[in-house]
Amino acid sequence: MGIVKCLKKSKFDVGHFIEEYLQKREQIAVIILILDIRHKPSADDKAMYDYMIRAGKPFFVLVNKADKIAVTKVEGAKDEIREYLNPMHDIDFFAFSSEKKIYNDEIWVNIGKYFL
Repeated sequence: MGIVKCLKKSKFDVGHFIEEYLQKREQIAVIILILDIRHKPSADDKAMYDYMIRAGKPFFVLVNKADKIAVTKVEGAKDEIREYLNPMHDIDFFAFSSEKKIYNDEIWVNIGKYFL
């Protein structure tokens, strides 16, 4: 089996696994879709976002690596990602940096909303 064919099969297998998992787990409080703030979302990222919309499970988008761009550009980058994915949906987007621990409080407050 060629490497491209193998990679496509692996993507299919992972996608199928995620879909099956989310359908079977009825007690999921919230799902967090993590994207890199420095890059335009990939076709796979867009497909996952669209799937989450269709699935109707609670979720929000966390754009990671916010410490890798200027603080003054974080909101704009976050808005560009939201615009690309689909601004018609009322989905929360949050910036985050695991390395520098910036924006953490906002994330934890939002996660806490799902457990009340």
